[in-house]
Amino acid sequence: MAKANCSVCGTAVETRDLANPQKLEDEIVNLIHKEHPEWDGKHGVCTKCREQYRAKKFLGYLEDEYAKISDLEKNLVTKIARRGQVAKKVNDEFDQDMTTGERIADRVAQFGGSWTFILIFGGILLTWVCINSISLILRTPFDPFPYILLNLVLSMLAALQAPVIMMSQNRQSAKDRLQAQNDYEINLMAEMEIRDLHDKLDGLRLKAWHELWQLQQQQIQMLEALTNHLKTDHKLPPAAPAAPGN
Repeated sequence: MAKANCSVCGTAVETRDLANPQKLEDEIVNLIHKEHPEWDGKHGVCTKCREQYRAKKFLGYLEDEYAKISDLEKNLVTKIARRGQVAKKVNDEFDQDMTTGERIADRVAQFGGSWTFILIFGGILLTWVCINSISLILRTPFDPFPYILLNLVLSMLAALQAPVIMMSQNRQSAKDRLQAQNDYEINLMAEMEIRDLHDKLDGLRLKAWHELWQLQQQQIQMLEALTNHLKTDHKLPPAAPAAPGN
């Protein structure tokens, strides 16, 4: 078999293994020109170089798609490639980073939104009103009706309690966002794993069909060989020529 040199790597291969550059894909031709500017694009390319640049073409596709995804998805892809754990305890990690003031704000907000606070504060208001009402009869009230001092205390309490509750709500919102992000990462990883599992099952099914096809081809060849053998064994001898005059 005649041999010729590959126009890219210069390796001597059989002529039938050289591909015509005009039949190559444009992306592959551009990649070859990019790495080998001196390449004229008129002579054949060996199979090894063709497969190598085809792999580089698909690698370029993957890099372009990878550049389009967000930082969150890139981080998730890295974790999947390294078989890292995506699920995590968001509440525990979030609570570990809290400051003393934030912990106090959460406890104040928790206490302010409980029945214990309502009952205690209601009792204080009722006691205040009763004391000043009795004092009004005795003409010695320290906060006479309409309880201006009580209104001042309530206004100050509301002014202090509202920012504390808002601080706790903002922190809870941040915790919910982290939990939602973690749930999204888990769902996305599960989706990728399911797709990968489907691809593996499709590959196994294709491999099984290929093995079955090869087995069928072997059986057909064996049947053909057996048929030819039977025909050879039962072949009748040629008839004898007739005697002259008969």
